[in-house]
Amino acid sequence: MTSLSLFKRLVGAAVVLLLGVFICLHANAQFETASVLGFVHDSSGAAVPNAKVTLVNIASGVETTVTADAQGQFTFTSVRIGEYKVRGSAIGFSETITEPFTVTVNARQRVDVTLKPGAATETIGVTGAAALLNTEDSERGQIISARDVNNLPLNGRAYADLALLTPGVRANNLENQSVTSRDASYNVNGQRS
Repeated sequence: MTSLSLFKRLVGAAVVLLLGVFICLHANAQFETASVLGFVHDSSGAAVPNAKVTLVNIASGVETTVTADAQGQFTFTSVRIGEYKVRGSAIGFSETITEPFTVTVNARQRVDVTLKPGAATETIGVTGAAALLNTEDSERGQIISARDVNNLPLNGRAYADLALLTPGVRANNLENQSVTSRDASYNVNGQRS
């Protein structure tokens, strides 16, 4: 084998390794964010078009502002997990601030803002937290908190058994049988894993 051939193989292996590292870094970050969406409407329920909506991260104070569309709909994408509040305002309406709510991983958090007629210098605080129920699609999921992981007894440190805490999940009948047994074998809403 010549030294040129060996050099080509080493360069090729290095390129493949670097591509693998970059792909893994990108894949790791896919589920670290969520979306916050909702509608801006007045006290009668009519949409308020072109309203200014601001998402405020309570911990860092970072603010992101969008403008509602003609139907009063707004969406914040790539929102990091944490505590937030939404501030809404429009011409001829008082500014409204929602109560703090928690954004979790890969959630589509719905927060509707109701503006009341008034001077732009008035600020109205809304009492009523954002709904934790996802009404945008039929996706189901659950986040198991670190407190739950630490406090729950996991038989034999079988961390995969935490999946059994999610509604619709049950252990497969094949598990814990003879040689054909599979670890972490579950049925999810009737489908096999």
